[in-house]
Amino acid sequence: MIAPMLLGFGIFFYLALGASFFISLSKWDILTPPQWVGFENYRNLLADSSFRRALWNTSYYTLLSVPLGLMASLLLAIALNTNLRFRNLYRLIFFLPVLTMPVAIGIVWNWIYNPDFGILNQFLSLFGAPRLKWLTDPKLAMPALVILSVWQGSGYGMIIFLAGLQNIPKEYYEAAQIDGAKGWQRFRFITLPLLSPTMFFVTVTSLISAFQVFDVVYAMTAGRASNTLRTVVYQIYDEGFRYFRMGNATAVAWVLFALILVITIIQLRFQRRWVHYE
Repeated sequence: MIAPMLLGFGIFFYLALGASFFISLSKWDILTPPQWVGFENYRNLLADSSFRRALWNTSYYTLLSVPLGLMASLLLAIALNTNLRFRNLYRLIFFLPVLTMPVAIGIVWNWIYNPDFGILNQFLSLFGAPRLKWLTDPKLAMPALVILSVWQGSGYGMIIFLAGLQNIPKEYYEAAQIDGAKGWQRFRFITLPLLSPTMFFVTVTSLISAFQVFDVVYAMTAGRASNTLRTVVYQIYDEGFRYFRMGNATAVAWVLFALILVITIIQLRFQRRWVHYE
């Protein structure tokens, strides 16, 4: 009964995966037949300054956005797990960015970050701050992208954390309160340990998503990202669809796949050391 699904999955996934690895070992511009070059594309990546810059930018973005996104999501979940008035409305408001198209988000935030008439600079000018070039200043471009990503993705983590918080039995908190445990002690010794499986899941998915950031960068820069905003997936787009170097593009894609795979395996190996199950 599942043979048709497995057949379709095998053709459109595994066959495509194998073809992409073959392309990564070839020189191909789409218009002419592929020419076998072996691992030359991978060796060229080591000498490619734009790829190294994209890899550094992606790592920098991930190291900033993932911890900040986790903290924002957890704080929102804790706040909206109380008997707050209109809490369902607040949950909807914070989750709406997750449902919004990334291209639309990029265009709107491009206007917000505009150095001349952007609403953010207009607000900062009320306090005497100078007009900042958020997307062109090398020191501000990546933090600006991190702010956008935290705003956009916190709603997803919030929903997952809310589900985890609501699965913690209230009897634990009642017993701890009877024993005299304060709010921070209840959070440290009850909430965090029992929420660790949820936190592990959100961390893994957030890391994978952060390493694949592309759409908002493309939308904010109108397809002309500077070196300060160039990411690994943007490098794949440039190599494949701007310069028609499909071999280089798929080689970058396989390097990204290997990087995400290694990080995920490391997280899975250390899972039992910091994940506590009820």
